[in-house]
Formats: sequence, structure tokens, C-alpha cells
Amino acid sequence: MKLTQTAEYALRVMAIIASLEPGKPVRAMDLTDKTGIPPHYLSKIMRRLVAAGLLKSQKGRGGGFVLARPLSEIFFSDILKAVNYNTEAAVCVFGWEECSEENPCPLHFFWRDVKNYFSQWAEKHTLKEVKEVLPEVGNPQV
Repeated sequence: MKLTQTAEYALRVMAIIASLEPGKPVRAMDLTDKTGIPPHYLSKIMRRLVAAGLLKSQKGRGGGFVLARPLSEIFFSDILKAVNYNTEAAVCVFGWEECSEENPCPLHFFWRDVKNYFSQWAEKHTLKEVKEVLPEVGNPQV
């Protein structure tokens, strides 16, 4: 499965926010530094995550971004949908325009299994799980 850059960045920024103290706003500038996402691109992603109800934006001194829902209620699929990444996209791995169950490319049925697994993975896992493994991978300080 190939993620778009926007999808990769959205997952990256949400994982960083999940690692932070709950309810403590994080500034976009700090997220840019920690994630390596260019400021303009990050701004676009953050707007989408706010519009999807995954983040809240707090303006003014002491403002920034905070999670809009508990970690256990934010699935990877929610994040991907917020940036219009379709986990079930019918893109042919062979590059055929007409690839389907009725007209399959040589890898169609194998690739279908990969896409199905990825969709199930994204629907099953949450940001809470990211927070739980942080002691193993190191807690990023923003």
C-alpha cells in the first residue's frame, strides 16, 4: 500500500499530538519542527483534521491544537478519511485502467487482499495504541 504524502503527514502529526500531555495545546510551529512537515503543508493538513472533528484549534496566547476526542476514539481510518485518503481505492497495481473482479490483472486478487488488510488495520487501530507504545520507542518532546 502506498500512502500519499498528505496521508503520511496526517498520521505523523496525529501520532505526535497523541504523545503529548492530554489537553495541552501544541503550536503549529512546534509541530513543524518535530515532524519535518513544511509549514504551509502542515496548515492545510491541520485545517482538514479540525474540519473532521479530530482536532480543536485554540487561538491566542497559549493556543494551539488539541485532540477533539479521546485517543481511544480516533482510529487511523478517521485520520486518513480526514485527508481524503481512500483505503479501499480501486487502483490497479499493474496500472490498468480496467481492472476488476471480471477483468483482473495478473496481480489483482493478491493486491485486493493487501488493500483489504490495510482497510481492516486502519479501522481497528487507534491513537491510544500509539500512546501505549511510546515508552518503547521514546516519547518525543515538543
